[in-house]
Amino acid sequence: MHHLFLIIFICIGFSQGRLDGLVAIVGDHTILHSDVLQQSQIIAASKNINPTKRPYLFENIYIETLENMIDQYAVLGVAEKDTNLIITDNEVDRALDLRIDEFISQAGSIELFEEAVGVSLRQIKLDYWDEIRNMMFIERYKYSIIQYIDVSRVEVNSFYDSFKDSIPLVPENYTFSVVEVPFVSGKFSENIVYQFLDSLRNLIVTNDYSFDLIAKEHSEDPGSAFSGGNLGFTSRGTLVKDYEVAAYALSVGEISHPIRTQFGYHLIRLNARRGEEISTQHILRLVSFSNRDKEDAFNVARDIYKEANNDPFVFDSLATEYNNSYKNFSGVYSKITQKEIPQEFLDHIYNQTLFKLSHPFESGGGYLLIYLYEFNKSFLPDTINSWNLIYQYAKQEKQNRLFQKHIIKIKDKTYIKKFDL
Repeated sequence: MHHLFLIIFICIGFSQGRLDGLVAIVGDHTILHSDVLQQSQIIAASKNINPTKRPYLFENIYIETLENMIDQYAVLGVAEKDTNLIITDNEVDRALDLRIDEFISQAGSIELFEEAVGVSLRQIKLDYWDEIRNMMFIERYKYSIIQYIDVSRVEVNSFYDSFKDSIPLVPENYTFSVVEVPFVSGKFSENIVYQFLDSLRNLIVTNDYSFDLIAKEHSEDPGSAFSGGNLGFTSRGTLVKDYEVAAYALSVGEISHPIRTQFGYHLIRLNARRGEEISTQHILRLVSFSNRDKEDAFNVARDIYKEANNDPFVFDSLATEYNNSYKNFSGVYSKITQKEIPQEFLDHIYNQTLFKLSHPFESGGGYLLIYLYEFNKSFLPDTINSWNLIYQYAKQEKQNRLFQKHIIKIKDKTYIKKFDL
């Protein structure tokens, strides 16, 4: 399942190196056979090409992938030396968090995401931080080169005449708003988990029970329970805020009272400090919602329907408010294609009447209401019905073509050596 994450990240950087055959040196960077092979296999899979059955096609993919990686490293070498390009650690952190949040949203939860990729969220961030930084350097350098490249009307028409047969259809799309009222655990559910963890703390502190053994038996963190809840050394900003605030406030050897985070309740033990880094272990208990909590969510959704049924402006405001508060599917969406809409929502949108608010319906984590504003069928764009779109295509093609020429100049001045395997 770990390959799922690699597929997701194929577009954002360079895979983790392993000790194997060296296939190229580009400036200060090295490219390993395993890196090229891994990306080639992913590209082949996306094209339904079986390497064993179509070896010649796969060889071409491998060669093209290697050349693309050489281009990326050549540009990266120049970008890193450009004193006008400054990328802070905070910017990298934010960019990485945004990407991971997208994938978590697609997976449904942090737990499901970690299960799919086979490693903890903390390890994912550690593994891919440098890759995100590299990508940001390349993107900003490219933008610095192409930002003033534009196209004339003649160039747009010429582009359309040359590429009209390969211009894709504009897919059907929807404009709608959603309010998702989440199932939220009530005081009773919260108190049960808090009291249980507090009793475990008493066993450890008062009766000298083993933190490790209790974590292995009772922790619901799949990424650390097997190791007694050990998270190892982490730096500030690596873990969720509430956990870190509590952990940094502890003395070495001290165990916190139950701490609430977005994941549930934790018992945290501080094992060691090393400068600004800390080593902790924890026992996590998830907080589930009861049938009473689901009833409360339905009542809220029903009240929203009554309030906003004939007032889309009120509904849009609530959609934005719920998105800000819960970071869920709530929000106002414009011209969203089928592929971007989860199937369970799409089924309801298909049956939705324009300019009509749906009744609340249950999803995996709450009750949803949808207001459909617009539906557009797919069509073939041209310079008459979609001038701005064709203009953007033409501009992008010219920018990419000229940047490729710029890469050739960079490579002429970069030390590049290829090796036979």
